[in-house]
Amino acid sequence: MRNARKAILLAVLAGLLAPALVADPQGSGPSTAPKISRWESNLSAGVVIDRRIGIVKSIWWFALPEVFAIGPSFEFVGPFVSFSLGVAANAPLGIVTPFVCASAGTSLTQGGITGYGGGIKLRLGPKFGLIVEYRKYRYTLESQIDPDYQEKVVADYVGAGISWKY
Repeated sequence: MRNARKAILLAVLAGLLAPALVADPQGSGPSTAPKISRWESNLSAGVVIDRRIGIVKSIWWFALPEVFAIGPSFEFVGPFVSFSLGVAANAPLGIVTPFVCASAGTSLTQGGITGYGGGIKLRLGPKFGLIVEYRKYRYTLESQIDPDYQEKVVADYVGAGISWKY
């Protein structure tokens, strides 16, 4: 009887300890997967089609890595500076990534602004790349002379610059 108790106790202990004995010791498993970049920053400078200078600075956080992103954008498109929140969809095809984006926000000097566009990012390294983009903005321009007069304006922006992953 005593030997039967010992055998049962050893069987229970072996059952409890078996998973720990079979498992890989800490640190000896396969190397961990590389860290996925969720942040990207783009800066482009170019021209608004009616011969004005344009600058666009976008910061993206990828909710779905390398594919779907959201983030703020700061734009200088012609006579105003704006801040908007945008969404972007990317199609990573190796070193080339076409994308489309849309945004809505407000201008520091005028009313609201909306925009949409797209372009191509070309990866030159794991974190650095080039960007070429087109964006179409719509905003309301208020008259300085007549406060009741507002004009709807469409601005086409074409620019190129750098892209950096964090």
